[in-house]
Amino acid sequence: MKADPQRHPALASQPVFVPTIGFRPLGTRTLREPAQTAEDDVRLSVLVVAAAPDRTDILVEWEWTPNAATCPPIVASLMSREPLERTLTAAVMIGTSTIEPTRWGPRSLTSQGFARSTLTFPPLPGETPDAMLRVADGAREWRVPFVLVPGQAAATALAVHAERDGVVLRATALAHHADELTVGLEAEAAWQIRQVGAPIPTGPSFSRDSAESLRNKRQEFRRHFAARASPIVLEDDRGGRLEEIGRLFLHDPQQTTTGGPFQSRFSVVFDAPNADAATATLVVPFVELNDPEHSVTADLRALPRDLRLGEYRFSVVKAEPHRANETRVFLQIPRSASSPRFVQPRQMRGAGPDDFAWQRAPEGEELISMTTTVGDPPTVTFEGAVLRVDGPFRLAIPLH
Repeated sequence: MKADPQRHPALASQPVFVPTIGFRPLGTRTLREPAQTAEDDVRLSVLVVAAAPDRTDILVEWEWTPNAATCPPIVASLMSREPLERTLTAAVMIGTSTIEPTRWGPRSLTSQGFARSTLTFPPLPGETPDAMLRVADGAREWRVPFVLVPGQAAATALAVHAERDGVVLRATALAHHADELTVGLEAEAAWQIRQVGAPIPTGPSFSRDSAESLRNKRQEFRRHFAARASPIVLEDDRGGRLEEIGRLFLHDPQQTTTGGPFQSRFSVVFDAPNADAATATLVVPFVELNDPEHSVTADLRALPRDLRLGEYRFSVVKAEPHRANETRVFLQIPRSASSPRFVQPRQMRGAGPDDFAWQRAPEGEELISMTTTVGDPPTVTFEGAVLRVDGPFRLAIPLH
């Protein structure tokens, strides 16, 4: 663990914490109060705004009555697999200015009639607090006026880092809000960063969820996924140990070209630690990276067979039917003491451009499986390698 004050000169200024969004620079404006409008039996709400000097993020939520006899067209757009930007348009209007989004974030969706997404815009003009979000589905429009105020949720800037085998992890900010503690993290490496630890999934949440329902959902996910998870942990100086309960992402894609360094920024959320604890250590179990360079194709009719992705060796042991039309392919990954170490192919492509698998399922100590749809002849192509730098990375941080 080392202090790293020169790496981030902007940290000399106190950051602003925006709940459900994350940390933003000093000068960020936020929403005075949630705003909403209804049109065509669909309610559109602006829940959170982080209007920072360098970008603007707006969390929106749609609500409609499910199972209605006739659903408005926008509901079909929200529930389809198409990216939202292909079917909807959006803009922020301030005075005579119309500002279009630079990115639509991933959507969260529930069968109970809710959908959420975070829209990213360029910086908004700072001379007026009044703005309007316009979202359109063809000729139908939803217009939501909202008011911006200076951000009030102050955070503490941090400049702490840990480094191992070419991977640098930095703790950049900390904030206490409600009954939670949030820590800003940044990972940097020469390869694209695939994941940092393996948290228990949290599932989507919506404005009408009660605190009790969120707790129950968290417990249910923990019951199903805890055995496979390897979350980030907070160990305080009073002997407390807390596992992360959520993450806040910028949803910015990492660059796809080589030459790095690649960076991934996000915030980790914990339940509030012991009020008497003065310091804590953030423990990150591992960081996985994507090396996209090599590929190899395997014919599933001739198994088992040994394959190579550049210098990384593995075996395709067997393949068997899975569900209606998918095939589960079993891979044996040799043990390795190197760091970074090869843990799986980056992805396995099957019959078509949309038929691929990138997640692995453990099938034993050295066996994993990946599942997708294959064609005739039954071939799959493995593209790239996933490399893991094992921790623990330990970052000591103050709590006050």
